[in-house]
Amino acid sequence: MVAERGCRGFTLLEVLVALTILALALGALVKTGSDHVALLGDLDERTQGFLVAENQLHRFQLERLWPEVGMRQDHVDQAGRRWFWQATFESTPDADLRRVVLEVRLREDGPVQARLTGFLAKPR
Repeated sequence: MVAERGCRGFTLLEVLVALTILALALGALVKTGSDHVALLGDLDERTQGFLVAENQLHRFQLERLWPEVGMRQDHVDQAGRRWFWQATFESTPDADLRRVVLEVRLREDGPVQARLTGFLAKPR
């Protein structure tokens, strides 16, 4: 039997080039997926940190105390984690308002996960 000339297979070089391209594409896909998972984790931490900051600002408003200019810090357990917050109370041009800058971290010395600025009115 005589082999037909129109039926050719891939050469070993063509197969190796195709596998290399496939490996690079799959590697890029895996890296993109892992970056996406890391980003989702970071977004979750920032969202939870912002909720901690909002809750703390509402606690200050409910206390109805007039804080001195300065700083307070503490921790709170929320969403299954311990969060460390630091509140800086600043004076404003209006004597009946205090500006509050809240920073929330997962570790005392860790990076800031959320920062929130709010105002407290002097109780009457």
